[in-house]
Amino acid sequence: MTVLPLSLAAMCDLACEPSLLPRLRMAIAVIAQEVFREDPATPGYPLRWNLARTALSPSTEQAAQMAPSLLVTPALLAAASSAASPAPPAMAAAITDEQILDAIRQGWNILAGVSPSAASSQQPQNGT
Repeated sequence: MTVLPLSLAAMCDLACEPSLLPRLRMAIAVIAQEVFREDPATPGYPLRWNLARTALSPSTEQAAQMAPSLLVTPALLAAASSAASPAPPAMAAAITDEQILDAIRQGWNILAGVSPSAASSQQPQNGT
């Protein structure tokens, strides 16, 4: 059984935090650019590229849709739970830009619909 460092209500509040969503939007666009530079032989590349194409100019709604799957990564949960205050703005501020970028890199295959078996057959090129 998974033990969560934050309650589901706190995670929901964090996922809806207005100061976090613009950061997620920018990070999604950065990772989309990284995916465009990948070798087309990267496992799952067509799905990865398609998500990058649709996420190149991510809307607030798209960032909000991706937020829950990104914010439940162990690094982001740990950062948010280490905030000096349980208030969503404080938890959002405790998450670094690099942690957000890493969470998106790590979650890109899942968000794109790449199967775990295809993704594990070879690591993606260019660090994404």
